[in-house]
Formats: sequence, structure tokens, C-alpha cells
Amino acid sequence: MLRRGRQGRRPRPNAAGVWWFAAFTVASLLMLLASSTEPVRSVQRAASQFLDPARQVVGAAGQAVSDTIAALGEIGSLRSQNEELRTRLAGAEQRLAELTEATRENERLRDLLGITRRLDMELLPVRVTGREPSNFVWEVTVDAGTTDGVQVGMPVVGSANGAGALVGTVVDAAPEAARVRFIVDTRSVVAALDQESRALGEIRGQAGGQLTFANVPLTEPLAVGDTVVSAGISVADDASRYPTGLIIGRIQAVEPDANAVTQTGFVRPALNPSELERLLIVLDFEQG
Repeated sequence: MLRRGRQGRRPRPNAAGVWWFAAFTVASLLMLLASSTEPVRSVQRAASQFLDPARQVVGAAGQAVSDTIAALGEIGSLRSQNEELRTRLAGAEQRLAELTEATRENERLRDLLGITRRLDMELLPVRVTGREPSNFVWEVTVDAGTTDGVQVGMPVVGSANGAGALVGTVVDAAPEAARVRFIVDTRSVVAALDQESRALGEIRGQAGGQLTFANVPLTEPLAVGDTVVSAGISVADDASRYPTGLIIGRIQAVEPDANAVTQTGFVRPALNPSELERLLIVLDFEQG
């Protein structure tokens, strides 16, 4: 068997020498980096140029995130402000509606006050509190009754542009409330007078809230536009007696009756019964 001689073996590196070489290399690199020589600065500039795009991307991403967070905050603030503005607007609209209604109510009350001063009557202001939901029954409930001196058969008036207009009559009365039947009701009959021609007839209610001036002699002149007022006399035993001269309405058309003896005038009411909210009950009056 052949044996390898000593001259064929590789010499092993000295371990201590290796460690000293490594330490020297690291120390040299540290000194190189810590120095301010041109080569080091060149390396630093190259590294900076290499890292700038990454820094810009990171910075842009951070700014975008920051802007997004700020935008979300502004959106939340705007929503809160919008909700507050909506609440304020709703309150302002409600207040405006209340003021508008109060203004209209004051106007109605002033009109009624003017009538009480012009008419030589004892009048009781009342408010409509209930209505019949029908075009055939024209009756309302008012907030005054026998406790206030209201009695069945008393006339009821309203304001037609500041003038006293006939509305109807009291047909039922309780201690705290009363029922008023309008003259447009089909059961209503009122003795009336053409203010221009002085022709007498009967105002009768019609379905739908209209009036007819009936049983007027054909010999009496009736003309479109004539004003019809209460005559202040009774038409029948069950008809109420109204004050004289209260406005009822204006004649819109005239037709002769089939009997060739009488004629009928179609009258537009001075007051729209569906819009009446404030009325005056005539507690007492002197017939002129």
C-alpha cells in the first residue's frame, strides 16, 4: 500500500489570521464610510439617486393616504352641516307657515270686526270646528252654543270683501256648540230682493253649493250682474226671518220658467261656503 507523503498535503490556514483579516476589512469599510472623501461621497450620491424614486413613491403614497383621511373628515363635517341646515330650513318653513296662517287669521278677524262696526246688530264671533263631508248637506259646527246666548233660528253672517253677507241660520244648539245650515243647502229658503229692480223672490240652495232666485214674476226685470240681498221677510212658516240688506250673491243667468208666469235667476253666492272659517251669529237686530 502506498502512502501519501507530506509534500502532497495542503497547508491549513491559520484561524487566528483569518479573524484578524476579517476584522481589518470591516474596520476599513467603516472608516471608508465615515470619511468624507470624494469616493465616499460619490457612493453616497449614487445610493441617494437610487433610493430617491422609492422615497418619492413612499412619500406620495403617504400624502395620498393623508389626503384621503382629510377628505373623509371633510365629508363627515359636510354631512353634519347639511343635516343642521336641513333642520334649520324645516324650522324656518314651519315658522313661515305659522306666520302666514296668523296673518290670514288676523285679516279674517279684521274683516269681521269691520262688519260688527257697520252692522247695527248684536253679533257673536264664532269659529267653524266641524263640517259635513258632502255636497248635498251644507252644515257646519261652531264653537259657541246656548251658554253664549245662541238659539235655533238665529241668522249667521260673514264678510264679503268687508260687507255683511248672509251665510245661513242656526238649526241646532247645545250648551257649548251649535249647528249652522248654509243658504246653499237644498233645504234652505230665504226671501230675497233684486237690489236693482226690487223684484222679490226666493233664494233656494242647490246641490253643489249654488243658488237659484226662484218664483220671480216674469213681469219683473232681472239682469245678469244684479245683486241679490235678503228681503227681511218670511217666505213660509218654517223659514227663518233674516235682517234686511245682507248680500246673498250676483245673478249669473236668467231663464223663464215652463209655466210662462215666473222666471229663475241663477245666483253665484257672495261667499264660498267651503272656505268659511270665521262667522258671526246675529244674537239680536232691529229690522229697518
